[in-house]
Amino acid sequence: MVADKLRGLPDFPPRLRTLVEHMILSHHGQLEFGSPKVPQFPEALLLHYLDDMDSKMECMRALIENDRQADGSFTAWSAPLERAALKKDRYLNGKAPAPPPAAPAPPPAAPAPEGAPADSPFAGKLKQALQPSEAKRES
Repeated sequence: MVADKLRGLPDFPPRLRTLVEHMILSHHGQLEFGSPKVPQFPEALLLHYLDDMDSKMECMRALIENDRQADGSFTAWSAPLERAALKKDRYLNGKAPAPPPAAPAPPPAAPAPEGAPADSPFAGKLKQALQPSEAKRES
């Protein structure tokens, strides 16, 4: 298909054709995902991540759309996505959010390197933002 399209472009550089072909062959990103090649230049890597993100967004959209749970603001657990998804329309319409379904226990975390801070500045700000309103006023 690529050859057919490129034949219609006069004087298409052969080296550029090689790069286009590489991007197509490497878009799965990893050999274990069926990719005959791994991305070997920035644009090929970008294409891989765009394709991967598109796939994950479609999985999440389908998960939310096809979820059969009538109650709560979260879908059932999705093993491929390793998470439950928030049904944001239900959440924003004021229905009390139910906690997400219990996830399988994650593998134990690696210990933090010696001298590493317990939290990052971002984690502190996120925890502060997630506190209930009264707790924010008290601090």
